[in-house]
Amino acid sequence: MESLAPASLRWIARREVSRLQWRGLVGAALIVFAIGFALSTLLPAQRRAAELKDEIGELRTRLRSVGDSAAVAPPRATQIENFYAFFPHVDTLPDWIGRIHTAAARHGLTLESGDYLLERRKDARLVQYQVTLPVRGSYGDIRGFVAEVLEKVPAAALDDVVLKRESIGTPALEARIRWVVYMSGEGAR
Repeated sequence: MESLAPASLRWIARREVSRLQWRGLVGAALIVFAIGFALSTLLPAQRRAAELKDEIGELRTRLRSVGDSAAVAPPRATQIENFYAFFPHVDTLPDWIGRIHTAAARHGLTLESGDYLLERRKDARLVQYQVTLPVRGSYGDIRGFVAEVLEKVPAAALDDVVLKRESIGTPALEARIRWVVYMSGEGAR
């Protein structure tokens, strides 16, 4: 078989290109682009994925070697003790109620009377102190009061708010606000 001369190869290439026309040239360009894309993007991504799989394997091995030691997570008993340590002791209750009354006075709300109920449940480590306060004032004053109590008394939870207005033209609202202050009750039985 005779080898084709470079001149005849060029002639064959020109003839095939002229037969392809513009559609064939676009297709060939897309093939070249796809090969370049695969070499520049997909192959490095596959290498990175393989590296990440190896890293996951190493981390799993290290995790197995650590086991159930205290370094992985604090013991459950410590977490519970930290939770209960957040709550103030029931002996400090007058100070916290004083903060609620101070917040009301700061927002121009007068507290004429209120209902106070200390609730201890058997075998519970927290004591609930319910404070129900009737107040009268503008919506902004009542809202400011509620926000300040939630900020200044971290163990207080807003349990209920009832707002009432005598008529549309009356600027003042009558409100009944119920707070529950959670206290640590250990040692005060």
